[in-house]
Parts: sequence; C-alpha cells; structure tokens
Amino acid sequence: MGDILDKATYHAVFDGSILDALTYARDNGFAGVQVAVETPHLRFDLLSSEERAKVAAFRQANDLTLSLHGPDDVASLFESHPSLVQGIFSYFEDLFAFAEEVGAHIITFRPGTMPRWGTDTTPRVLRPEEDEQRYMQTFRENLQRLIDLAGGRFLLCIENYRLDPPLRDTIQMHLETGRLALCWDLPKTYLGCDEPDPKLEQYFWNNLAHVRQVHLHDLRPSQSHCVIGTGTVDFMRFLPRLAAADVAEYCIEVRPRDKEIESLKALKGILEHARETPST
Repeated sequence: MGDILDKATYHAVFDGSILDALTYARDNGFAGVQVAVETPHLRFDLLSSEERAKVAAFRQANDLTLSLHGPDDVASLFESHPSLVQGIFSYFEDLFAFAEEVGAHIITFRPGTMPRWGTDTTPRVLRPEEDEQRYMQTFRENLQRLIDLAGGRFLLCIENYRLDPPLRDTIQMHLETGRLALCWDLPKTYLGCDEPDPKLEQYFWNNLAHVRQVHLHDLRPSQSHCVIGTGTVDFMRFLPRLAAADVAEYCIEVRPRDKEIESLKALKGILEHARETPST
C-alpha cells in the first residue's frame, strides 16, 4: 500500500497562493495539492499569464500533481434558469481552460442540491412532484454538457456529497464510458460517526474501477475534516482495496496545513502497522 503515500496530496485552502502551496507540498513530502479554487484569494482568474506559466513550470519541474476543487451549490447542476446556467458554464469553461494551462490532472465537482420546501404534513413533502422530475431532467442535461465541455482533457470527478440514489443511477452510464470518474470522500460515506451507509459504500465498491480520487480525513462527534487517526473512521476498511485500484490521488482534506502534516504522518503509521501485522 506504499503507492498510497506516493499519491498523497493535501487540500490547499489556508495557503498564500497556488505556488506557495506547491512549494509547501514539495518541501513536506506531499505528491502535490488539491487547490480550493472556490476561495476568493485562490481564484484562478486573479493569476496573470506569467503567474500561470510559473505554476505550470514549477509543478512540472518538481514532478508534483495539481488538482482543482470547484465550487459547490453556487454552480449547481440542478439550476435551470438560462441566465444562471450561462454563468455557471462560463465559469466552468474558464476553469477547464485554466486546468489545461497549468497541467491539472483532476477537477472535482459536486452535483449541487435540489432546493427543499418542506411541508407540515405526514409524510413530509420536500418539493412539488413536477419539480422533482424537472430537476432530474435538468441535472441530466447539465451533466452531459459539463462532460462534453471537459472533453477528456483531465479527469472529471464527481464527489459523493449528497450523491443520492437517483443521481447515482444517472451518472452510471457516464462512468462506464470513462468520461466521468468518482471522487470518494471516505468520511462522507458514514452515517454520523459510527458506520458507513451500507448502500452508498456498496455503490462505491461496485464502481471501484471508476474511483480516481479519494479524500481522507477523520470524523469526531459533530466535526469532520479532523486529523487522521483522531476519530472514528476505519481507514483499513477501505485502503487495502483502494490501493489495488486505479486511484490517481489521495487528498488529505485536513486544515490548516500543519494538520495536513500530522495527518500524513498518521497515514504512514497506519500503513506501516498494516504492513507489519500478519493477516489472519
């Protein structure tokens, strides 16, 4: 499972710049970074052509990987109003061009969420039935458009954040064509802090061949994104099988970055312990 450490990156959020994050990754034993380009101070549009060229050159010269985590609900694929959709895809077009320019190998995105207007009834209804159907049709159309826009220039990964059963069914055909991949955030598989959601976990095992990015952090009561080894996530439940798959990146999503180093050390300890412990 040593291959996991060779692909371990960290989530750059509290960093001065993308170049600063890549430098920190190089100096502290990470394979690269996943940049939170949705943060105002790490917006890619703030970089000049010269600065973008420096990022690309530094990444390549130091053999580092660079992935980008796109926005959340602000770029929801459930949006149907033409003006908002135009803005969303204008953003993605710019993001994809930037990714290609600096040599990013993965762009991770979330599907967005359907709005809810809960009723005071039993059972509770969250939205009009006709809108439920329209939202799903909109999602299918927007997802297809996003995949076409990416055009295979990098790995386009959808994260398991509110990846509900209807969405899983919708994305399946795109996974099988290879034009879309999965980002498996391991703690987001959990129901609370105790056990993973069995159906969601099985969905990922069934689609293991399509998992290209993994997010690592730990869970404590009422808090996620904790230092690895300080919570309830059973990493050895997942890592041996993931190590045998075609995962391109294991991103440690613990902040700030000194906590990422703690997590990297803890991950090394977990893997070393597993290697030294005879299997039964």
